[in-house]
Amino acid sequence: MSDQRGIRHVEIGVADLARSLGFYRDLLDLAPAEGPAGSPGVAWLAAGSVLLKLVETGDGDLGGWVNDDLQRGIRHIGFKVGDVDLRAERVRDAGVPFTLPPLDAVGGVRIAFFQDPDGTHLEITDNYLRYHRVASPELAERERLAALSRPRTAPPVFDHVAVTSADLDVALAFYRDTLGYEVVGQITQDQDPRGFLITYLLAGDAVLEVFTFTAPTTASPWTPDPCRRGFRHVAIAAEDPEEAALRLTEAGARVARNDVLVDADGVPLVIA
Repeated sequence: MSDQRGIRHVEIGVADLARSLGFYRDLLDLAPAEGPAGSPGVAWLAAGSVLLKLVETGDGDLGGWVNDDLQRGIRHIGFKVGDVDLRAERVRDAGVPFTLPPLDAVGGVRIAFFQDPDGTHLEITDNYLRYHRVASPELAERERLAALSRPRTAPPVFDHVAVTSADLDVALAFYRDTLGYEVVGQITQDQDPRGFLITYLLAGDAVLEVFTFTAPTTASPWTPDPCRRGFRHVAIAAEDPEEAALRLTEAGARVARNDVLVDADGVPLVIA
């Protein structure tokens, strides 16, 4: 059994920290939090037990990230809410455009997508998934019961990180077999001409959504540029970070810099 406890935080680069705090804290109702270490130009916010780390980057951009799920690497992060339409109304009233307005999605959930002031892609979702293939009935039932008990006015709680992978078997060997994340189930997007399959793995108190396609995918543009905005890394909690990093490199992760590993699809990981 892995010593991993799942996703601890997601680091996001922002141009203007005060502006981004107005977005995440004041508009989305994420709570101020204490992070592992305080430093200028950094703010921590809690969305349930998973944290967001906002880092002011100065001059920079998304570094080649585009809103196309055929691009490998981190695609979006998602938050569970009590009622997507209720939350979406507030987002719309703030003048934030939707990349995907609220709709009923495959699997029985309602979703909407929009971007933060720097282009980081965000999803809100409510209800619970009716998986086409269930790998863990116990985990699926736990998700269902949590959704049924969530008040309509509940603030956002961190739900998932979505990543695109070129090869599901490779991704499962890395995240399931090496990190010990358990597969909950799968959703097949039958009407999507790209041959879209989503595999859901429980990563501590969050979920890792692995997107795979029969259509060709493109390489992740991620680099360890300190001025990079948008998704900068996903932090994974471990009791023994050095041992966990060794296992991940043995499983195929490359070292991008001393504290960042990158999986086969260009997903940057920090062991914390």
